[in-house]
Amino acid sequence: MKQEEYDIIRRIQQGHINDFGHLVKRHQAAVISLLYQMLGRAEEAEEVAQDVFVKAFENIGAFNFKSKFFSWVYRIAINTAISYRQKEQRFQRPDYMPEQGINATENTVLENERTRYVKQAIDQLKEKYRTVIILSYFEQLSYAEIAEVLDITEKKVKSRLFDARKLLHAKLVHSGIF
Repeated sequence: MKQEEYDIIRRIQQGHINDFGHLVKRHQAAVISLLYQMLGRAEEAEEVAQDVFVKAFENIGAFNFKSKFFSWVYRIAINTAISYRQKEQRFQRPDYMPEQGINATENTVLENERTRYVKQAIDQLKEKYRTVIILSYFEQLSYAEIAEVLDITEKKVKSRLFDARKLLHAKLVHSGIF
């Protein structure tokens, strides 16, 4: 798959721009999922995903074949989400609730409430900690994949996750959740 994607990228770099659609189809769902975890709203995730793929297309000539396209586009997605969040913080939107189905039971409501508190605590973490939490727990990437996406060592990933868990636990204990 990696070699196949490299071949597609080479064709795009040579002017076959319609081939970029193949890369979008392969990675769009994963990018939207990541952005949803980072931003909290499906509409925002879809909107920012479009920006991510536009940036990827505009910069495909700079792709250096040292990493997987997946890692490269994830890095673009993370950076774009961080920029988007910084812009949005100026307008201080109210705390969001995770999107729910219509037929929520009492247990589901309680679980959603706990999820909301956990997401709020994650949102309060510094960006470097929030990102590793999202990539590890929500996107279920391995340490090696996180290291590649963030361009850091696996040891640094483990260290950040350890620190992030400690900070998150402290926030949740302080707020009375645990």
